[in-house]
Amino acid sequence: MNKSTAIIGLGAAGLMASSILGPEAFSLDHQKEGGRKLLVTGGGRCNFTTTDTLEDLVTHYYDKRNFVSPSLYAFPPEKIISYFKELGVEAKREGTKVFPKSDKSSDIVNALLRKSGRIFFQERISSIRKEGDVFHIITDKKIHEAEHVIIATGGITYPQTGSDGSINPIIKSLGHTIIPQKGVLTEIMISSIPFSKAEGISLSLTLKKDKIMMKGDAVITARGISGPVAENFSHYVEAKDMIEIGFLDIEKDYFKKQSGKALLKNVLPLPERLINILLPTLKERRIAELSSKEMDEVIRTLRGIKVEAHLNGKRAMCTKGGVPVREVDRKSMESKIIPGLYFTGEVLDVDGECGGYNLTWAFASAYSAALDILKKKKLVLS
Repeated sequence: MNKSTAIIGLGAAGLMASSILGPEAFSLDHQKEGGRKLLVTGGGRCNFTTTDTLEDLVTHYYDKRNFVSPSLYAFPPEKIISYFKELGVEAKREGTKVFPKSDKSSDIVNALLRKSGRIFFQERISSIRKEGDVFHIITDKKIHEAEHVIIATGGITYPQTGSDGSINPIIKSLGHTIIPQKGVLTEIMISSIPFSKAEGISLSLTLKKDKIMMKGDAVITARGISGPVAENFSHYVEAKDMIEIGFLDIEKDYFKKQSGKALLKNVLPLPERLINILLPTLKERRIAELSSKEMDEVIRTLRGIKVEAHLNGKRAMCTKGGVPVREVDRKSMESKIIPGLYFTGEVLDVDGECGGYNLTWAFASAYSAALDILKKKKLVLS
């Protein structure tokens, strides 16, 4: 029997697992090279982890905090940084973000590839079946056998890099389910406000949906809003959702302190281009001329205007949905349905906020899977 581990997919999680398992594993990818999505991460600079403490780190994974905790505690950011240092990649910190000192994502990819085992590129998998203790991985070129299989194929964003969801029917055939997937960490598009006239403005916004609220930095785009708060909030947005955008946390007392002769547009701490969009009929009015009803309209508009929202799937950086975490052991990443089958990274229904959290999860979950396999083989991590 073939005692190897087959790693399906050579993105961040697959490369990390391959580098840890080395000659104990072989990898399959339908692309002609590995790490293609990693190469474009962070504008080619690769924000590969964060400086967060463990206590703060786990709060950046929405409702999956309990599931991700064991892996993140086993392979936290400081260990990820040390691992890459051992592979010859020095890190640098910019705020809470961590990049290769060279600013080259290719250094991350090449370091992992150098430590990886055998790789079979441009092999497309048609099916995976398990007979006894052996997995048979059928591709368009041959049949591979393995004792363990790690599925690390990513989600559905950046399909040109290989993350296209084509593995999903095979995952289903193995008895698992797939939660419908969508692209997140993306721009929120809003058609009811002519934001194109304020394109490029950076400011702090508050976004709300039902009882969910986020506040943070945003950028006005021609189609809506982007920037960290919009990208992180996109996790909660479904098609045609109604959300609330707050521009200023302002009360009537604020206007009482202003000169009654002042024009409304001159007393608001917002760029004039944005005021022109939000308050087109009132912006040139003097404060003293505004009726109580008009003042209420100004405050209501600035504190929270309700709009219909859509997500820009073409610009999504991460995938929400995939293999449900209830079907996977949170300590080992092993399937609860088929022994010897593992899931890592974005193929699972786990998505983190922007700032290196998704790569941190990819590396940490891959570490958990690889370590569990090494323990079963009674081997130690080199």
